[in-house]
Amino acid sequence: MLEPNQPTPKPVLRQVVGWVVVLPLLMSLLWLKPPLGLLLTLASVITSVYGMRFTWRHASRQVAVFALIVTSLNVVSALLMGTGSVLKAVYNIGWVYAYAYYSHWVYWNF
Repeated sequence: MLEPNQPTPKPVLRQVVGWVVVLPLLMSLLWLKPPLGLLLTLASVITSVYGMRFTWRHASRQVAVFALIVTSLNVVSALLMGTGSVLKAVYNIGWVYAYAYYSHWVYWNF
């Protein structure tokens, strides 16, 4: 981990965001048949954990805490919703609750 006053370099920050946020999101957008889908969700969580380990070694404390929070949310969403990304889980919840309302609004107003 870097010294407390030392900022995180931009390439390291991009790599952390890629491992912890972007790659699990892209993997959760894929759809595979049931046995392989579970492996894909597990791989998504593993990439997030790898990004967290990378962060603890190469980034500042604030970025490491961010990676820890996002990784823990990815694990929770994998356990509760079956998707390896917290962003995809928020999208699914929003779609379930908001789709019916907005689809009726668009139908009746246009």
